[in-house]
Amino acid sequence: MRCDFHVHSNRSDGTLSPAELADEAVREGVQVMALTDHDNVRGVAAAAERGHEVGVEVLAGIEVSVSEPDTGRQMHILGLGIDPARPELLTRLERVNIGRDARAKRIVALLAERGVELPLEAVRAEAGPGVIGRPHVARALVRLGVCADPDEAFSRYLRRGRPAFVPLPGLSAREAIDLIHAAGGISVLAHPLLSLGVDAAGGIERFVEALVADDLDGLEVWHPSHTPRRRRRLRRLAELHGLVASGGSDFHGPARLGIRLGRGRGNLDLGEPVLRAIRERIESRRAQESALSAGS
Repeated sequence: MRCDFHVHSNRSDGTLSPAELADEAVREGVQVMALTDHDNVRGVAAAAERGHEVGVEVLAGIEVSVSEPDTGRQMHILGLGIDPARPELLTRLERVNIGRDARAKRIVALLAERGVELPLEAVRAEAGPGVIGRPHVARALVRLGVCADPDEAFSRYLRRGRPAFVPLPGLSAREAIDLIHAAGGISVLAHPLLSLGVDAAGGIERFVEALVADDLDGLEVWHPSHTPRRRRRLRRLAELHGLVASGGSDFHGPARLGIRLGRGRGNLDLGEPVLRAIRERIESRRAQESALSAGS
């Protein structure tokens, strides 16, 4: 069995449609994948429908943006096994995505101040059916001829510290985790070492301890950016705190950085033991949330 618990479609910043992702999973020999688009669940139903047709199980997921002005922490938290139709989830995500649209307008304005006239509609066209993110601005800059590729767009304009960088107004870690739990899923810190704030005093260990206090369920141990040494470090940290060890390719499309769905850069091989641990944690969390609801 081959699994992948971190995959993106064109409903956020991926290039394949949700249905095409299911077909890609078949080509790569992936039996179970989690669709974890940024701050939205718009593609889950289509991916699950196509997955049913071709024999791929699609786990409903999301990647929630976290930004905390008071602590300076920024991170992404995956929600796995959520109910994508939960009204409170959809209401909160709509507010988050209004903030994404406002950020895109601010980025376009900052670019204009520097002589780069990029129409907002060009960015929206790149986003298509998905929510707007910086990758769509980068693609629009490439199409406009301002930059040779998206990497140049980020290094010149969009990365932190560059002239058109605008932070995303996301949720706090506690809000994101509570939202995921209320939707019946488990919370997993995505690519932990890429989070903003892990270099503060105490490093990744203190960073994770604070999230454990916020009821975090798991760590993304396996990721294309993780060396074997980093994987071992994160695995020990997960074991120390009783967290689920998850992983995924962070797949955005066939032409993205040589990363393959279910395989990463050839350093990803997640099978039944990881799937079983995730399922058990989801069931445990749902039972806990049900008990809390009954008690209230």
